[in-house]
Amino acid sequence: MSYIQQSKSSALYVYIYDSLEKEATGEAGKWWLHNSLLKLQLSLKEKFNINLIVIEGEADPTIKGLIKKYNINEVIWNRLYSQKSINRDSVIKKSLQENNINVQTFNGHLLNEPWEVQNNSGQYFKVFTPYWRRAYEVYQSKKYQVKNISDIKSLKHQEKSKWNFLPQKKWYLKFEDHWEPGEDAALSKLKKYINEDIDHYKEGRDRPDLDKTSKLSPHLRFGEISPHKIVQQIVKSKKQNTSVTTFLSEIGWREFSYSLLYYSKDLASIPINEKFIKFPWRKNEKDLQLWKNAQTGIPLIDAAMRQIYERGWMHNRLRMVVGSFLVKNLLLNWTLGEKYFHETLLDYDEASNAAGWQWIAGCGADAAPYFRVFNPILQSERFDPDAKFILKYIPQLQELKKPSLIFQPHLEKNFLQGLVQQKQYFLPIVDLKDSRNRALDAYQKIKS
Repeated sequence: MSYIQQSKSSALYVYIYDSLEKEATGEAGKWWLHNSLLKLQLSLKEKFNINLIVIEGEADPTIKGLIKKYNINEVIWNRLYSQKSINRDSVIKKSLQENNINVQTFNGHLLNEPWEVQNNSGQYFKVFTPYWRRAYEVYQSKKYQVKNISDIKSLKHQEKSKWNFLPQKKWYLKFEDHWEPGEDAALSKLKKYINEDIDHYKEGRDRPDLDKTSKLSPHLRFGEISPHKIVQQIVKSKKQNTSVTTFLSEIGWREFSYSLLYYSKDLASIPINEKFIKFPWRKNEKDLQLWKNAQTGIPLIDAAMRQIYERGWMHNRLRMVVGSFLVKNLLLNWTLGEKYFHETLLDYDEASNAAGWQWIAGCGADAAPYFRVFNPILQSERFDPDAKFILKYIPQLQELKKPSLIFQPHLEKNFLQGLVQQKQYFLPIVDLKDSRNRALDAYQKIKS
């Protein structure tokens, strides 16, 4: 929009929901997209008297149809970074240029383009810490400033935009109690977080029983706020401490994930460490469904999986714990978890989600070693010491009173058996020690 404002030209403002957009947006994300577009439509109308055009259809014929109908001579868009998106956009760009249509593309999604951050050998980084050190240097050298949009003009058009991207199942109604899509909500949330909570991020980010994370991830995912804006406002606050540094590094992890997405064949399905292509994963639909349905009998796992169903979001520490449980204790392929998060997370991001699952599984760039298994009992003791988070989602365990028993209700056999008979809770589906050893044995088969 800065480019349009500078050019002083009138333009059509269009969102195209094509097959690639559908593929990248899960069931939960459709709720956010639907409402985000409503907010954008209202904002553009109120601020600039612009009527947003929303079209469901393939991008190439849609764009060419609008060009012909309104005598357009230039098309601009913000770049995307998956191979499928790059291929689609390259074909469209070439075709338009061959027909004397000027094409301009911009980076509106990242601090740096993936190709701008390379190691001393001119290759992309596969280790996060040196990547982020270099990436932040590159970003600072640009002295980038977020520009305010105050005067953009619209071409008059006759397009009527009506859309309904809401999922058929109305489980998304719960989201309305916890989330407000839109740019205004994102900016307000950022301001509040910097003022009140960012100084506690380093410790609070690992505690699901506390509310110390920014929850900006869905806003970032749908382009309602940019990483430029987040970094600019943090720098403007002049806060400098380890929590702020740690928070900025999480923006860095997102950037790192997009670098991996850009350079990978298919980050969501092909392990970066190709040894894992031959990993002996189990195939067990029953265990997968018990994991999805929060019926594993491991309280921290089940509470986390209930959180994702209630809120369309899961605390990052818990994403690692439930991921480790799936791929190591249950020995199920990490891509199954990636696909489930794709459908259930509001903030599902094709780069961050896939990179995160590869990290958990031990097959990604700078991944946790496969032999590192997150023990959900120890994780409960460290990060939910009073069982506050677990009891929020599994209140029937509160009669156990002691956190040590809430973390392991199977230690109180009679109590747990009563809950099982009443169908209020479940027996553990695996022994944590035995399943860990099974995973390590499986790893030995590909280690060499």
